[in-house]
Amino acid sequence: MSRLMIVDDEAVISMQLEDRLQSMEYDVVGTASSAEESVSMARVLRPDLILMDIVMQGKLDGIDAAKKIKADMDIPIIFLTAYTDDRYIKRAMSVEPFGYIVKPFRENEIRANIEIALYKRELERKQKQAEEKIRRLFFVIEHNPYMIMIMDIKGNIEFVNNKFSQITNYAPGEIIGKNILLLQSDEESSEVFKEMKGKVLSDEEWRGELCVRKKDGTPGLKYTVALPVKDIKGDIISFVLVKEEIAKRKNREEQLLKSEKLNIMRTITAGVAHEFNNILAVVQGSAELLEGGFEDETELKNGLHDILNSSEKGAGIVRNMITFTSSDRDVSDYIFLDLKQLIIQAIDSTVPGWRNIAHTGEIKYEIDKNSMKGIPDVFCDPLELGDVFTNIINNALDAMPDGGCISFGTWSSEDTVFVSISDTGKGMSEEVKRKIFDPFFTTRRPQRTGLGMSIAYSIMERHDGRIEVESELGKATTITLCIPANKGIKQQKLSSRPARGLMVKGLNILVVDDKKEICNILDKFFSDVGHTVKTVNNGTEAIELAKREDYDLVLCDLLMIDVTGYAIKALNDLDKVPKIGMLTDCDVNLTSAEKNALTVDFIINKPLKLLELANHVNALFNDI
Repeated sequence: MSRLMIVDDEAVISMQLEDRLQSMEYDVVGTASSAEESVSMARVLRPDLILMDIVMQGKLDGIDAAKKIKADMDIPIIFLTAYTDDRYIKRAMSVEPFGYIVKPFRENEIRANIEIALYKRELERKQKQAEEKIRRLFFVIEHNPYMIMIMDIKGNIEFVNNKFSQITNYAPGEIIGKNILLLQSDEESSEVFKEMKGKVLSDEEWRGELCVRKKDGTPGLKYTVALPVKDIKGDIISFVLVKEEIAKRKNREEQLLKSEKLNIMRTITAGVAHEFNNILAVVQGSAELLEGGFEDETELKNGLHDILNSSEKGAGIVRNMITFTSSDRDVSDYIFLDLKQLIIQAIDSTVPGWRNIAHTGEIKYEIDKNSMKGIPDVFCDPLELGDVFTNIINNALDAMPDGGCISFGTWSSEDTVFVSISDTGKGMSEEVKRKIFDPFFTTRRPQRTGLGMSIAYSIMERHDGRIEVESELGKATTITLCIPANKGIKQQKLSSRPARGLMVKGLNILVVDDKKEICNILDKFFSDVGHTVKTVNNGTEAIELAKREDYDLVLCDLLMIDVTGYAIKALNDLDKVPKIGMLTDCDVNLTSAEKNALTVDFIINKPLKLLELANHVNALFNDI
């Protein structure tokens, strides 16, 4: 449900408009009666859209407020005004509003403008994300330790990276636009270039040693990977050449080692090139659609849907590549977690994939609850280990297109916790088993990147664990995760946890956050030292609960879906007013006046530092 805010100094108009919007199933999160108030309220509420009157009482008018909101928060605004003077229209245009509706307005007119504004805003946001992904990819290519060159199908050079210039001594301006034959060494036959071009134009990769001429005329031996680049229609429009300068090997073993390294780079380059083309296709396609216009709202929605999906996939690829390439083990985000809880969360996160199979068959899952009894908590990064479970479950779903069963079991030894995930799919051949952890290797749906299992492997390595695969073609597959129990680490970690600084005992605490992971962390943090903790995931439930039960301390997220920061004031009207700690995101900058208006005892930014939280609680209850 879209979150809207109304700004109008006429109370009657505000009430009527709020009723209309709610009847249209919009969520009106706040109303402001002045331009000054609208700026402060928008900073706290962060609505999806603001309906703003222009002429209001006070030092600022609606256009002034819109300028401040656009500069600080970039929230889209639709002006609702009775003024059609040129001077108002020209001033309004300076803030690039998403609509300008003249009072009295019709209900269908309001709805149409709101929907178009929200679609346009979402489109802009996703396009910015896509452009940012492209910028990052270009940065990786520009600063890659390997020579990278892009040329069109005629052999004309379109791009070279820094490494190319360093090795060949050609500046980009000296080589871009020239034919690749300029680099042909006297030692190199033109047939090699023809062979490479023929392979790539046939939609195949080419690998081999290519001797090229440097700027000073000396030859350089390069191991080259040539890959095709396609447009959105699937036509090959250019080549990507990745080259590494290599010395002649003294022995066969060194050659094989280097070739293996370059083969991995070839695979990664091919995968990145593929995803790069997908992002370009979205940007190009959306631009063409916007230029040509839309026949109706359905066509607009369909186009936006494609853009959203492609952009999210691009964002996921970037995140996966970062996870895949990371090797450092940072235990600062590690907590002790119940494996059963992690498995349930992974099952819930993969529900859409289960639904995709519903039309052909039924997916069932089984958890051996008896085997989970007595299993120690695992010291892990919950987000990373959750990704491992999610990727394995998605692989299992792909292996059962007609339905089947996924089963989970656990057991432990003295120093290791084991988790098995089995499916009733078609199994894997020996060749597939050997390649299952290779980056970008996939036998599944085309939308899969082939990074899932390689990422899972990397994560398990960082956790000092391992993955074992049991599978035969035509039979079930079982993936077993082997996770160190880390009993010694647990004792050490517990003795130095921030909870050590929590000197207060016996509090009745209510935690309110729409992120279950944060609730779980705070629950364990306080419960471990003897406090009674209740967690809820929405503000409305929290307020009702606080009316029925007495709490010493309430920790509440500032920006939740169903309750605004102002609603926390309800806690101050209780017979027994609890101490209140506000949790807020680091990008929410509140003024002193806004902090005082919230009437809370302390505000702490996310990501939470538990020792800082302990200090706040100690200060509030230092007499206990």
